[in-house]
Amino acid sequence: MDKHRFYEEFEDASDLHLSESTLHHMLHVLRMKAGEEALILNGRGMRCLIRLDRIDKKGVAFTLLQSEEVIDTRPALHLGIAFTKNPARMEWLLEKATEIGIHTIIPLHVQRSEKTHHKRERFEKILISAFLQSKQDFLPRLLEPASLSDVLANAPEQRFVAWCDDDSPRHALPEVLKKHQNTLILIGPEGDFTPNEVHLCTQHECVPVSLGASRLRTETAGLYACVVFNAQQ
Repeated sequence: MDKHRFYEEFEDASDLHLSESTLHHMLHVLRMKAGEEALILNGRGMRCLIRLDRIDKKGVAFTLLQSEEVIDTRPALHLGIAFTKNPARMEWLLEKATEIGIHTIIPLHVQRSEKTHHKRERFEKILISAFLQSKQDFLPRLLEPASLSDVLANAPEQRFVAWCDDDSPRHALPEVLKKHQNTLILIGPEGDFTPNEVHLCTQHECVPVSLGASRLRTETAGLYACVVFNAQQ
């Protein structure tokens, strides 16, 4: 039987503690009892198996049964994407991208960005929920909004930019994406990247790509990129 999984911020097993939110979920939502076991994860590859020993008015006591650290050997997908004005659409993308598998989400601050500030706490809760539900060991990183120039300055060797100008030569993403390489994929706002922004990307050796024959909404384009990347690994 699968163990219930919970997220906590800790560096190693000696730092492990249970937060109020975790205790509430354990005791009042899942109705866990003394003697039951659970997995506590820090989102960076550390797993701790615990057993609840005592639950009473004084609190909860647990025993650490086992701990292990998983090494992340996956190639990393860094998705730079201009967030939409409607946060629900970005919430959907964050949830689905996490389930599929993504390393980093970078909100892009570009000329036609609809929104550069977002409810980070809400978005991080969605990431954690999807991370636990999909039984992964590594929680995606949601970075602060960044300019194209800053993102490109720290980009991995394999990098792509997608935009909607049908008159420009572009490659189909599945045809040019190389396996087992850390990758940056840039996706613009609904108003698209400006010509100057596209030029900046190509100056930084981003390969121009299309994401299929249909014109996709921003969040759909982001999900398409995640699916293609993971299918290639």
